[in-house]
Amino acid sequence: MATAAPRVEVLTDADRVAALAHPIRIAILDAMREPSSATGVARGIGETRQKTNYHVKALLDAGLLKSAGERRARNFVEQLYQSVAPAFGNAET
Repeated sequence: MATAAPRVEVLTDADRVAALAHPIRIAILDAMREPSSATGVARGIGETRQKTNYHVKALLDAGLLKSAGERRARNFVEQLYQSVAPAFGNAET
């Protein structure tokens, strides 16, 4: 049986907290509460694919996004990602 994702991810690592310092990253995490591709999120938040992909990679490196599979879109395969939790907080709150 699959384990449910936590409702709130508590961030205690300074690097993970710093990954949230950019407003685009907050918008990406919000958009990726459900599995989506970087391209789909870019359209949804009104940013370029390249800029969104850069921030998605930073969120993956920080462990705030996880892989959620892939899907075929036209003649290529899109990687899907999902936020590791629907909300984030820090240990100080």
